[in-house]
Amino acid sequence: MLRMLSALALAPTLGVAELICGPSGPVLPRPAISSLSSSPILQQAAANLTSSLNAAINGTITAGWETKNASFSIGLISANQSDAKVPIWEFHHRAEANTRGTLEVGRDSQYLVGSISKAISDYILLRSGIDIDTPVTELLPKLTETESIIQWNQITLRMLGSHLAGVPANYGFSEYYYLKKLFVSSGLPDIDDSDYPPCSVGGLNGPCSQDDFLNGMRTQYPVTATNERPSYSNIAFTLMFMAVEAQTGKNYTQLVNEFIGQELGMTSTFPSPGDDNKAVIPPGESTWGGNYGFDAPAGGLVSTISDLGQFCHRILTRTLPITRAQTRGWLKPSSVAGNPSTQVGMPWEIYQTSDLTPNHPHPVSVYGKGGGAMSYRSQLSIIDEYGIGLVVLTAGPMNSITLINNAALSVLVPAIDEAARAYAKDNYATTFKTAAGHDGHTPLSVSFSLDQDSLIVSNITRGGTDVLAGLVNLWSVTVGGYVAPVSSPFRLFPTELDSHTTLGDGTPVTVETWRLQPTLSLKTDSQLPGVGLDARTCFHWTVGDWVHYGGEPTDRVLFYRDGEDNIVGFEAPFMRSGILQPN
Repeated sequence: MLRMLSALALAPTLGVAELICGPSGPVLPRPAISSLSSSPILQQAAANLTSSLNAAINGTITAGWETKNASFSIGLISANQSDAKVPIWEFHHRAEANTRGTLEVGRDSQYLVGSISKAISDYILLRSGIDIDTPVTELLPKLTETESIIQWNQITLRMLGSHLAGVPANYGFSEYYYLKKLFVSSGLPDIDDSDYPPCSVGGLNGPCSQDDFLNGMRTQYPVTATNERPSYSNIAFTLMFMAVEAQTGKNYTQLVNEFIGQELGMTSTFPSPGDDNKAVIPPGESTWGGNYGFDAPAGGLVSTISDLGQFCHRILTRTLPITRAQTRGWLKPSSVAGNPSTQVGMPWEIYQTSDLTPNHPHPVSVYGKGGGAMSYRSQLSIIDEYGIGLVVLTAGPMNSITLINNAALSVLVPAIDEAARAYAKDNYATTFKTAAGHDGHTPLSVSFSLDQDSLIVSNITRGGTDVLAGLVNLWSVTVGGYVAPVSSPFRLFPTELDSHTTLGDGTPVTVETWRLQPTLSLKTDSQLPGVGLDARTCFHWTVGDWVHYGGEPTDRVLFYRDGEDNIVGFEAPFMRSGILQPN
């Protein structure tokens, strides 16, 4: 199926482009928690995943990692769940070889979460109210006291938090002093210990003071030009929070306690060390119990499934104590890394793929952040389109995280997509008509159906007039003359523009704003080279809101949803329809 879609995408027509050219974001409404929790498809998928994980642990199937040494926790979070700290599905396992830490792994068990800390640190930066476009040198003038290879005055807090500063990955940590003999035996010249950085080199010297660290920055080489392309950096977050501390007068531990522990109620999230009695501690060597010092903003936090699930829930519901617009903007990519499917945000590692929904392929964006510490790996994923998050925390073999995370995503997301489709079919794919006895309105009937990809308009009739055919013609003679010929179907896509009102009978409802998107086709009767070269270019986003009728966009429609998530009305303001009732 995917191979056929790729071939069609290269064909000299945009008639099939709806599969890859819908608007960014949801294709269908997020499934209500009632339909999600009771969905037989999701329940079966969760049961299958549980069975597969148990089979991997028991050795019935090949796990791909040494199971006796691996503990892990998984939590699936929904925007609509009643308790933000309790996932709608979870799985926990304590390694057979564990001898320390908690005896029972659960949602409140503590793990080192590595670079998931960066996502929390970036949120704290946004929450602090500091202008994120402030040059770092304004807050850390010591960076300009001496000549430096890196042009620090051109680097802002936003760039540091988005991996766009072009600064090195680490300071001291990237020196493998304990492997010095291996370097020499591999053909590199022997060097003196004085050639190494004066601090933070494992096995040679101690941690850096702030002055040591800032002095060391003047000799560092840039990895890439500032704002040229993403380059992963831990010291960027060290610098960022030295700057935040200079501005606020509070250290990182205090900021985490204020904005994460107290304000969000994530009381099990704080800089390492954690509580051994609540911890998942793997056998063998690990960095559990370590003090990360200045490196804590980059990768030194302890957290739990419960806390990170609540963090996901706040993002999904736009209830963080920053504006909803800030939250949406925070999730957007800042740069592209390697290919169009891999994007980088602040500090999100965004992966866009059609493979998650093989029965209804369309690009799905996973806003992720992975993390690692010695013997710990973690992954937080936000799939905003479906209003879900997934948190996977592991302690033990480092390769288990990818296998567990991929298994969970590949099983759960297709099921949630099917649940969303079932909810849309039951509530939106119906006919809405003018209420009986509604004086002053010519009878109007509007029907929607659900095809392989999305909701579509299947009929609009006013009196005896085929309004849908008329809309196709109107868009053809207006937008079609500038862009491409317009044809059916008109697809519907939700926006995040919800409001609240009360119907005439006193029923409180949520008003959902949706937008129609016409089908655009491109004729290809030219014999010039390059025909179809831009077939993958999505320009549907440029035609929205282009055809108005008396102040009302002809692509704007409204659904009315009651408190039990039932659709109780529909309105097409450009038709002056009033609220139509489901048939």
